[in-house]
Amino acid sequence: MRLISLFIPLILVSSCTEGILLEVPEFRRGGFLSQTDDLPVSKAAKLEGVWEVVKGNEVFGDSVAITISGDRITVYAQPSVGYIVLETGVLDSVVFLQGYWRQQVNSNTGLADLYLPKFQGGGWVSTDSSAKPDTFLIVGTYGNGEANPEKDLVLRWVRPFSERAKQPFLVIAHRGGGRTSDRISYSENTVELIRIAERFGSNVVEIDVRLSRDGIPFIYHDSNLNPRLVQRGALVGPPENYPMKALKDFVTLIHGESIPTLEEALQTVVFETNLRGVYLDTKTENVGLVSKMIPLVQKAIQDVALVENRQPLTIVIGIPTQAVYDEFVSIPNHKLVPSLCELSLDQAIAINSLVWAPRWTLGTQDAGIQRAHNQLMAAVTWTMDIDEFIKEYVNNSSFDGILTNYPSLVKYYQLMR
Repeated sequence: MRLISLFIPLILVSSCTEGILLEVPEFRRGGFLSQTDDLPVSKAAKLEGVWEVVKGNEVFGDSVAITISGDRITVYAQPSVGYIVLETGVLDSVVFLQGYWRQQVNSNTGLADLYLPKFQGGGWVSTDSSAKPDTFLIVGTYGNGEANPEKDLVLRWVRPFSERAKQPFLVIAHRGGGRTSDRISYSENTVELIRIAERFGSNVVEIDVRLSRDGIPFIYHDSNLNPRLVQRGALVGPPENYPMKALKDFVTLIHGESIPTLEEALQTVVFETNLRGVYLDTKTENVGLVSKMIPLVQKAIQDVALVENRQPLTIVIGIPTQAVYDEFVSIPNHKLVPSLCELSLDQAIAINSLVWAPRWTLGTQDAGIQRAHNQLMAAVTWTMDIDEFIKEYVNNSSFDGILTNYPSLVKYYQLMR
């Protein structure tokens, strides 16, 4: 599929009170990793695979998947959208992993302090030895909040990822990485969240684009400045009513960040992540937003060449409504502009979209997806957060990706295939 080649390689619960940040726990004085040597990515990759949970099942279930995720190693679990985000180090052939664990649909979180013993995997991972040990273990503890970890966690290697699990799949993080209401690390639709989105399993981010009164595309989801996303301030009403300088100077997002411009968001993606794609959800209609986005997209794609060893990047302009569609087709050479169409498949084909994106509640769309694939068009679905449906669609549908507020859960089911 055309898009796949470019991008490559739940639980329906109101999780928390809106606008309350769940602080990420940190080890005092940086933890033990400050005394270790760096573990090269090529060696850390030996940890990738499916692991049995020998101890710690009450939180992490019976099996987890481990993979390198951006600048961290992430352990993906199924119960309550759980994951562990870890940094690594090595000392005397022992591999150390420290970080934090989280369940995204509640407030459960804490520190994780793990290691691979020298003769049970540490020596093999940290050296060039080809002799994988018979017993390959990760052992250690996890805890609650910033308290000293005291609960046992033991993982035993089971198998590498299957060939199906390795196939390209688009894990698209909603609103730059997740919803503010899920008490994620930063406010939704911010550069701060985009920087860490890969740690949660995503390889693509969706961000919401609006147009300021003075014609500058910026990132913000809701149609009004409201207490869900914004601290009390001087501005009210639609954010489009204000020039960008006013939005920067007088609006503070719920966790203290500023509203980013689209240019700032794309520059963050290009220079500070290895994300494979960006889906620009067009929110402001009938005022020329699409035309304003195109040169910023082109500039970001050109900048990719400036980053050594960066993976290819695809950026698509979202077409969610008929009004945006009409604006898009009025643009000269619009068929050359990468787009994602949420409308009918016929409309997606007519404008040469890279992606067709029907809502997930319309079903698995097997016939439509086959037709899209015949047109060298990828197919993704949105916005899916229910555990049983994520599992079903990842395992038994032909979709090339899923847009979700829980990218770590989609990633878990993808890696467990």
